Amino acid sequence: MLFEWWAVLVAATLAMIAISTLWPPVRADNLFYDLVLRMNPAPASQRVLIVAIDNRSLSEIGLWPWNREVHARLIEKLTEAGPAAVGYDVLFPEASDPVADRKLADAIAGNGRLVLPSIVEIPGPDGAPSIQIPPVEPIGSAARSTGHVATRPDRDGVVRAVDRLTDGDGRRNLHMGEAVAAVVRGDNALLAAPRPAPNSEVLAPVRDLIPFAGPAGTYSRFSFADVLAGRVPPDLIAGRIVLVGATASGMGDRFSTPMSGTLETMPGVELNANYVDSLLADRMIRAAPPWAWILFSLLPVWLLMMSLLFLGPRVNLWLGVGIGLAVFLITFLSLAVFRFWLPPAMALFGIGLIYPLWGWRRLDLASRYMVAELRELRSEPAVLPRHQAELSGDPVERQILLMHEAIRDIRDLRRFVAQSLDSLPDAAVVTDLEGMVLIANDAADALFEQRLAGNLLGRPLDQLFRSLDSDPRLPDPRAVELMDAMQRMSLASSATTDNGYETRLADGTSLEIRVAFFTDAARRPLGWICRFADITELRASERQREDALRLLTHDMRAPQASILAVLEAEGKKVPPELARRLERYAHQTLSLADDFVHLARAESGRFVVETFNLSDALLDSVDDLWPLADAKRIRIVSDVPETEALVTGDRALLTRSITNLLGNALKYSDERTHVQARIRLEDKFVIAEIEDQGRGIAEEDLGKLFEAFSRLAPPEGAPAATAAPGAGLGLAFVKAVVERHRGQVSVTSVEGKGSIFGMRLPRAKA
Repeated sequence: MLFEWWAVLVAATLAMIAISTLWPPVRADNLFYDLVLRMNPAPASQRVLIVAIDNRSLSEIGLWPWNREVHARLIEKLTEAGPAAVGYDVLFPEASDPVADRKLADAIAGNGRLVLPSIVEIPGPDGAPSIQIPPVEPIGSAARSTGHVATRPDRDGVVRAVDRLTDGDGRRNLHMGEAVAAVVRGDNALLAAPRPAPNSEVLAPVRDLIPFAGPAGTYSRFSFADVLAGRVPPDLIAGRIVLVGATASGMGDRFSTPMSGTLETMPGVELNANYVDSLLADRMIRAAPPWAWILFSLLPVWLLMMSLLFLGPRVNLWLGVGIGLAVFLITFLSLAVFRFWLPPAMALFGIGLIYPLWGWRRLDLASRYMVAELRELRSEPAVLPRHQAELSGDPVERQILLMHEAIRDIRDLRRFVAQSLDSLPDAAVVTDLEGMVLIANDAADALFEQRLAGNLLGRPLDQLFRSLDSDPRLPDPRAVELMDAMQRMSLASSATTDNGYETRLADGTSLEIRVAFFTDAARRPLGWICRFADITELRASERQREDALRLLTHDMRAPQASILAVLEAEGKKVPPELARRLERYAHQTLSLADDFVHLARAESGRFVVETFNLSDALLDSVDDLWPLADAKRIRIVSDVPETEALVTGDRALLTRSITNLLGNALKYSDERTHVQARIRLEDKFVIAEIEDQGRGIAEEDLGKLFEAFSRLAPPEGAPAATAAPGAGLGLAFVKAVVERHRGQVSVTSVEGKGSIFGMRLPRAKA
């Protein structure tokens, strides 16, 4: 994904740089530029006054062109009124009547603040780069200054700026508006600066963007005829900047401007009025340099690409809209408030380019991933029987078929899960991680029908637990503890094996409540499965078994104890050999009863759990059996580590297990041998081993040692009477106890050399 992100970012950046260089979206930028200017026009200065050569002037004075004495008389009128400067936007490129030309020159010279226009033609004649045609002499030399009036519209035919012309050496060819502004400011240095040669190269390094004050007619205007006839008071002209030019139909140049309507155009003299006003007010619009424009266009794209990398589609959509609006707002404020033009179209084009490009890549990636996952899902072994159609058609049809099969399998699996839960004899509910019930089977509905009104779905699990209490005001502490444990396990994303408790309802029903943690395919926690098992009959059977066991053991022990008492009291009346036999049979019966009781207790799993040192249990067993070992002259060697061998479980049962193993070793060992009882420590386990030097066990008998009532045959050739006493329950008891403590029993033996019995238990933490 990161590689594709960089590829899209670089491709979009290069594309925008290329487009901005080769095909900039000028028309779109101009539309927004014109809109902002129309919404926020500059204030028109009252100092600027237009003397218009309008239709009424032509009607009163006569057809154009007029005798230059007419212009001389107007200039004299203006001189008498005392204007700040005069821009006379009328071309005088050729000679006329010498007397009229002299009068006009004298009038211009008498004014002293009048600027005349010149003509700039590009290219010039005979291959010259240009030609500049100044006013004819002596008119041109009489003016305070001259300036060109060349106007170049933009590609859409709208005039938005005036070019500042220079030659190859940087000499300025002033525009008439610049010259008028210089006269007003008294900038004699600019007026006296060297001008380009008449046929020099013409360059336009700078374009002054004009902040138009409004459409045509915005500036104050008097008719040429009114001023000439003295119908305009001199006070209205005094101190003002007067621009004389043609506005009559069919005369002079007219231009479309950002302020123009669909048909309205602006005469050149008013265009110059806007230019002069902007120069004097120092509010000319500055265009951003190319590097700033490109950076402004790229920044929104880069910002959007960063959001596409870290945020989701919905957020990115609104962020893209917000970025586009921000581009518009920044452009509007910079132009309307700060008179700085930042064209927005390229930035908006970049945003519009990124969304489909990145969206296409994301959709393509998502489509390929979805198809790959669906194909892999289709190839996996089916949980339920299913019908698969042949994949054919175009790629879209195959994708639709794969999606259809996947959705069908999910629906079938969902129905199967619901039917499986309903078929369970026990009540079961499925909850989310917060314990809210999502699924409940029919048995659960029946169990809680009288306890909770309404549907179980959406109820919290602890509410189900409380409904089972005989008094809702006294919740079962085991249920509270279970809910707390479930919350802890959900946070830790792991569960223990024993999660639940057993309760007895008011009607005598015994319920075993168990919860199981379930996850998704990535082993992330999803929720819980809670089972309410009715174990009333099971507990009744256990009570009957325990009663029978107590009765059986009591009935077995009582007669044997009586036999032993009679033998002790009346033993002299019984033949010695018969007395020994009776005593031996009675002890065997008592031992059988004890072994049977201990085995039943071990298999029931009802332990008194504590953490203790298994070495102490082994030493206790050695002490208990020392008399038996001493009687057979067998030496018991104890080997326990200095470190505590801690285990968790029922100390009495584990001690008796070690005693059984040690007792068997003594039973089946010859006199004057030794038995080794040792404890070994491993990283996670404690191992107790009993090693003897007895006759050993045949390999084919090893697998039957830990079965109940399984006993080894006496050695070959030995009478059956020599077999060790016992009923074959001792090793079965050891196996049951060790496995109930999540441990393992083991045995290794070599015939004629002895055996090693071991028990491996989980090591407890200190």
